[in-house]
Amino acid sequence: MTVQMRRYRIKEGAREAFQKVFLEVIVPLRQATGFQVLGAYWIGEREFLWFVGHENFQEAEKAYYQHPERQKVDPRQFLEEIETHFVERVI
Repeated sequence: MTVQMRRYRIKEGAREAFQKVFLEVIVPLRQATGFQVLGAYWIGEREFLWFVGHENFQEAEKAYYQHPERQKVDPRQFLEEIETHFVERVI
């Protein structure tokens, strides 16, 4: 499985709104397009870290972003910074 780490810096005052969209839209939609959400964590008040995986990541990522439900929401409105990296499991 290919796993991606996604780290976000949330805009001041946007934590609750972001978390609502993440839990109610992003996670279910990722799961509906075959992804496994492997964990999500707050690091302090404005740093958010999560891990998502898929066997065919690139193809699934395309399907996710083209999904009509994903077109209705833009979580970037809550974000100041986005950092993504593919990670390799050690244990």
